[in-house]
Amino acid sequence: MADKILVIRAEDGKVVKTVVETGTIEDVVKKYAMNAMREWEPIYSDFIVLRDKYEVRLKLPLKPGQYELIAKYRPERSPDGYAVFNIPIYTISFDNFWDQGTYKDRKMYLIAPYIDESVKEELEQAAADSTNIMKQESIPTGELSLSDEELAEMMKEAEELEKKYSEEEERKRKRGGRRKRKS
Repeated sequence: MADKILVIRAEDGKVVKTVVETGTIEDVVKKYAMNAMREWEPIYSDFIVLRDKYEVRLKLPLKPGQYELIAKYRPERSPDGYAVFNIPIYTISFDNFWDQGTYKDRKMYLIAPYIDESVKEELEQAAADSTNIMKQESIPTGELSLSDEELAEMMKEAEELEKKYSEEEERKRKRGGRRKRKS
């Protein structure tokens, strides 16, 4: 089945091209990887294709037709009134360098399923930020700081997740012990 696939090209902190292709995400990734490979200079740069997940949050209620589009990503209702799900995203990096132990992109493609205009804008911003060398230098790796309130909130969330995980594991163990053997 043909899907709408978002393709974003970012260079030096700017989105230079955004298109929506029709096809499978795998075929679109291969097509743009071949395009990027033609521009790639192996002497100066690595060539990398990465697959990752991107969390999408859509305010409920959904617009007509949206559920059919996102159903395959198994959306869940959040307590704060959003449909939350992960979509696959691919990054094709073909003009990049290492600077004092930090990897930096100059040119890249970001490819993902097209969900809606707001998600498109989020992904365009992410692609632009990924290629913005000045922005990358403004927060050196390992020098992020959190306020006491942010740290406390993160610790609380981690404890809640650990408790939830422990409860799920306990339920699984109990269910496993109740099975009857067939004679």
